[in-house]
Amino acid sequence: MLTSGAFGYLADYLLWWLALLSLFVHTWCFFKFFPRNRHRKLGLLIGNALVFLCLLGFATMAGESYFRFACVETDAFGASLPARRWFALHTTLNSLGYRDREWSPAKPAGVRRIAFVGDSFTYGWGIERVEDRFTERVQAAFEGSRPGTAEVLNASKPGWGSGAQLFAIRDLIATYAVDEIVLGYVANDIEPLLPVTGSFDPTLPPDPTFFDPDRSCLVDFLYRTLWVPRLAAVRGYQDWLAGGFADADTWAAHQGQLLDIIAACRQHDVALRVILLPFIRTSGEVFDASAIHYRVRRFFEAEGVPVLDLLPAIEERAPADLVVNRRDAHPNALAHQLFANAIREAFYPSP
Repeated sequence: MLTSGAFGYLADYLLWWLALLSLFVHTWCFFKFFPRNRHRKLGLLIGNALVFLCLLGFATMAGESYFRFACVETDAFGASLPARRWFALHTTLNSLGYRDREWSPAKPAGVRRIAFVGDSFTYGWGIERVEDRFTERVQAAFEGSRPGTAEVLNASKPGWGSGAQLFAIRDLIATYAVDEIVLGYVANDIEPLLPVTGSFDPTLPPDPTFFDPDRSCLVDFLYRTLWVPRLAAVRGYQDWLAGGFADADTWAAHQGQLLDIIAACRQHDVALRVILLPFIRTSGEVFDASAIHYRVRRFFEAEGVPVLDLLPAIEERAPADLVVNRRDAHPNALAHQLFANAIREAFYPSP
């Protein structure tokens, strides 16, 4: 058996084609040798069934071939073969594991070094060209109006919560002499503090248990498109987050994480700004993006930290126009452009 790689188990793919070829051969033999004159009704029934199976098998293999070799797109969890292929083709990481160029510890003279820290939203999940991310757009704006005065770093990783971001911020301050941290806050930054169980864990991609998804990309696509959205851990994800903000102990613990970030910046006289990045598509019965953004914004403002809520930047746009694709609700290039415009206007207006 060939090993699963960028295209799954190729031996399985060949076996699927052999099975289809066998069906074609048996269908041809049926029409060639079956005595239809003596068994007219039975022959018609079997013949129609075989023709239908041949057409269905060909359509199935066409779909299998597309999702196995041609489709390159992310999904919400990044677990499917097309998503893994997307990351292999479109992401290049530096030595620190960030999707950015290599950074020099020595800061150029006269340059303000600004580090954006966040999770998959800041990382540019689903954005093929890094030039289309809002961080690069902010850098381009500096080069257009004040060339050579600012250097923008993108220090973000998918799945990061506030605790992980704190360690990154400390390293950026100690090693790379950043002058400013821009925290890209998303409501799921509270996620690591929330309880999970064996039967309800929204933090893990719900892989199928009855088959290896690499053996049939079409079955895997149908599973993740038709079945996964129905799972309680997926349907209830944002309500699960809302429950964390509503729980006094969890919210207090999360505030402690954010206070540690504020303290780390103030201890070294590093400016801190916060951008509140919104979910493009929301679901659930109790999740209220505006209310959560208001709570987080009030917290940072009470600590004297400048905050920009980016929810108004996209609220007049249809969610379908702003997501990466139908199965992945991460912000697309247009959403990143809208974010960048709002960030420049609020934090870095042209002179």
